[in-house]
Amino acid sequence: MVRRVLAGAAVAALLLAGCGIPDDSDVTVVGPGPSTGTSSGEGGLRTRITRDSTSDRLQFVANYLRAAAGEYDGALDRVKQFMATSTRDGFNPPAAPRVIRLTDKPLVNSTEDRVEISYQLLGTLGKNGMLEPSPELVEDKYELVLGEVAGEGLYVVQAPPFLLLSDTAVTEYYDERTIYFWNTDRTGLVPDVRYLLREVPIEQEPTIILNWLIGGPAPWIQDAVEPLPDGTKLENKVPAIDEDRLQIKLSAQAVPTEGAVEAMERLRMQLQWSLRRLLPDYLDLTVGHQQPRSYSGQDFISSNPAYRLVPDPERYVIYDRTVRRLVEAARPTSDAVPGLAPEDNKDVSRAALSTSATHLFAALVTGSGKNERLRVGSAGLGGRAGLKEIPGLTAGLGTPVWAITPDNDVTGAVGLIVSGGRLWRFRAQGGPVQEVSAPGTSGQITAITVAPDGHRVALVVGGRLYRAVLNLSGDGLALTGLQQVFSPLTSVTAVDFSGEGWLAVAGVSRGGRTSMIYTSIDGVLQDPVLQDMGNDVVTYLTSYPANPLVKPNSDGSVLFSTSNGRNAFEALSSPVQIAAKDLAGPTGEPRPEVVPEAPFFLN
Repeated sequence: MVRRVLAGAAVAALLLAGCGIPDDSDVTVVGPGPSTGTSSGEGGLRTRITRDSTSDRLQFVANYLRAAAGEYDGALDRVKQFMATSTRDGFNPPAAPRVIRLTDKPLVNSTEDRVEISYQLLGTLGKNGMLEPSPELVEDKYELVLGEVAGEGLYVVQAPPFLLLSDTAVTEYYDERTIYFWNTDRTGLVPDVRYLLREVPIEQEPTIILNWLIGGPAPWIQDAVEPLPDGTKLENKVPAIDEDRLQIKLSAQAVPTEGAVEAMERLRMQLQWSLRRLLPDYLDLTVGHQQPRSYSGQDFISSNPAYRLVPDPERYVIYDRTVRRLVEAARPTSDAVPGLAPEDNKDVSRAALSTSATHLFAALVTGSGKNERLRVGSAGLGGRAGLKEIPGLTAGLGTPVWAITPDNDVTGAVGLIVSGGRLWRFRAQGGPVQEVSAPGTSGQITAITVAPDGHRVALVVGGRLYRAVLNLSGDGLALTGLQQVFSPLTSVTAVDFSGEGWLAVAGVSRGGRTSMIYTSIDGVLQDPVLQDMGNDVVTYLTSYPANPLVKPNSDGSVLFSTSNGRNAFEALSSPVQIAAKDLAGPTGEPRPEVVPEAPFFLN
């Protein structure tokens, strides 16, 4: 298992209890429900936007930036409908729409034909549902020239040579769909986020998703996952669900002859997770000329490490230089810290605790200033870790994070920490650190976070947000597939995963104020967390990701610290400072100068 995994039986009990499901039942996969086999008809279609839908120029521009949303091959025709005849003839843009975020209100008035659109380029939306980010930051202006014909309304008479699609149109007309690929170790599934047009009839969705899988993973995660075998094809379209059965037929190449039994199991779990929202009681899978195999139940969910994320995670802070548990209504108020002996739990400034099904892993930053040290260790569940100092790090250590915590294999556990603006890898059994190469970065690395799958990461470099994957190469660990993610924030100071495909991000908004948001991992979608936090800088945040079986993707829990002294906050409808009264166990006489700080979750 990887990061954010709790012990098996305890996790199952917590997850089931948190969902209101009896302990002796299977977890129910949450989703919109399968098709009954009848067509969705017109019910899912949006209200069609036409050129003459409005005479208001500002709304006309907004509608123009929505027109490309819809069936991919018809985007050009829909956009051309907004144009004067002479303009249509010379308009031959690339097929993939450019997704843009408006950085200011378009400059429109009733006496001028020219409209100035200030924008940030996010990327292009492909036919495969993939948002491919722009390779570099582009913030510029587009110009539209409008014309008006009496009795006919407004037309576009001059436009940029691209299909333009606003990020708000993506939010309005598309749904996120997560497909999955096995990691290269074949130990777990890795998510890959796509966008599916909402007006697609539900009976067509399985065919679309299967073709996405066959087309392969997003380029940025290619080094971390296995594509389907070469030659895999879908044999005809997937028929509508009938009698609670979804029937899929793939070519013989989908399962190699060597290790066929294990490969078939991986394939069906990959399909079940990718089609989870649509799954009826039975999946009937046919490969080549073999007899169909029927699968039912929820045993496939264990192939995705995120299924173990609990609804009520344990929270900790540093208080008076020791790790302390916060009081949780669902748990006893014991102040015991798992895995740490009292003699080791002292002089601590930052910490990370993580578990697998068999072990607990601890990483503590102790000391201060030039005397800061990283001490790490592991123990069987219920035991105490023997901490060892990690040599080779300079002062100014960041907050450690456990990236990979396998079951029954302490030697395979990997942690990450930022030091001196560079990223370093450490192991649970101790030994010297090893630098993690990050080709393509420019500037100081100031934050790192690892997704529940243990392979995808997000990081802050020079105030910019990036995504990448951890890749074991011949020379050690490296970040590959590095891509900048363009959030609405002009500068980013902190980040963590809040869901499989979402990040909690803090930084400076365009208004110059500190803000915290949830953003999709490609930067297109957003939800506010704390929109206006004044001028105080969020120096660190941690989020416990949402379980994809239970919660929306962005709905994690967020704790954070700011530059305004030593502190710890919870992000609710407003920042709520964590106080000594929130600690489990005794705190002694109140001391105003001693407050909880450096919050974190048991992952």
